[in-house]
Amino acid sequence: MLVALAADMRFLFVSPTGTPNWILTAIEEYRTSLALAAYIFLGLLAALRMRPDRMEQGVPYRSLLLRDGALAATVVAVMVGATLFVLTALNATVFSDTIRDYANDAAPSIVAYNEKVANRLDDPPPVPVIAEIEQGLQPPVLRDLGRSIANFVLRALLIGTAGAIVGLLRGRAGSNRDERPQNPPGAKPPNSR
Repeated sequence: MLVALAADMRFLFVSPTGTPNWILTAIEEYRTSLALAAYIFLGLLAALRMRPDRMEQGVPYRSLLLRDGALAATVVAVMVGATLFVLTALNATVFSDTIRDYANDAAPSIVAYNEKVANRLDDPPPVPVIAEIEQGLQPPVLRDLGRSIANFVLRALLIGTAGAIVGLLRGRAGSNRDERPQNPPGAKPPNSR
């Protein structure tokens, strides 16, 4: 959730006038990609760290790893999705004026850096104009909540599938024997009555 807060609320702690142009450009260019990579990493980490605690009679331990790996990663995705949904609603309503001010201040700095880089190249791509950059930095509108829900579902599927793959690989990484722990958490030892 902290990654989502940092990525979507950057306008509260990044000053467009006090931040160097290249850092501001990098933040705006790569923040969504880096945030998605962090969400996937956290989902994989959750799938790696989980241990099945509810054992079911006749179910192989590998299946439990698969199920719980997918569940752990999906829980991470749901937490991120809910946070992003709330942040989209807040950005569209409460913080919209602040985001517009940020866009007005940040766009000239980003264009200046893009022009500086374009001057170093032999065959530079066209540099976007200030209005184009500013349009990309505008706050979301309330109808973007629908897109946020769709992204929520897709993110949960992606990260849940990645967690299932981690659980599957954890199950295959062991030997062919059933790898149930000797005494699962909360279970009594086999010889105790």
